Amino acid sequence: MYKTIIFDLDDTLTDDFQNTKNAFRIIMNYRKQKFTEEDFLRFHEIDVTTWRDRAAGKIVTPYEDDKIKKTEWLRASRFIKFFGEDNISYQEAVELNNVYMEGMKEKVVSRPGAFEIIKYLAEQNYRLAIATNGPRIPLQTKIEKLGITPYINTIFSAEEVGFMKPQKKFYEGLITKIGISSKSEILFVGDDLEKDIKGGIENGLDTCWCNYNNDVNNKYECKYEIKSLYELKNILKGREKSINREEEFSL
Repeated sequence: MYKTIIFDLDDTLTDDFQNTKNAFRIIMNYRKQKFTEEDFLRFHEIDVTTWRDRAAGKIVTPYEDDKIKKTEWLRASRFIKFFGEDNISYQEAVELNNVYMEGMKEKVVSRPGAFEIIKYLAEQNYRLAIATNGPRIPLQTKIEKLGITPYINTIFSAEEVGFMKPQKKFYEGLITKIGISSKSEILFVGDDLEKDIKGGIENGLDTCWCNYNNDVNNKYECKYEIKSLYELKNILKGREKSINREEEFSL
């Protein structure tokens, strides 16, 4: 029986696309440049590609032995790619990232059912954790704005270990922080097939894929698949009934 439910945050409990759009609008105002949808979509692609390639081990930073400098370099690199090396210095990119991180706190858009399912699970005595590749600076604020702070037992960011999902050291650090020795007691819930589902499976966890976009390309054998967070309630209730039924037959 599951005792701990781990949730990814960005795009699982939040609509991160809208959140990042608002933050991008803020940095364009900061630079006194006009915001356009075209520019945002180009930046968004750079942002997504940067973190996807980093998680896949395709990007090596100049500061691999320094977690703080490594993260700073990665985040600054997105703005250097977007604005161009001739138009922005490294230090300006670092400063711009700080503005962006603060902007990420301003508008947090919840996925439907996020608050309700977290509250319900807490009331059912599940231990709840948030595990994210996302930046530590806006992490706490996002959780607070979702209204779920009182229900979360553990918050874990990739910055704590210097490794991102789906890398093994991320999951090792996560499980150590949660403090549960039996992986069979954990269910990992996330939207990203590579980072959440593949990563969870490779590290011995049952996984639940939040397939919000009705993607047919499920190339990994996740334990469960949902289209809405509300479905998680019935999955867990059904699992508990099944386990109890098995116990009855074994008496």
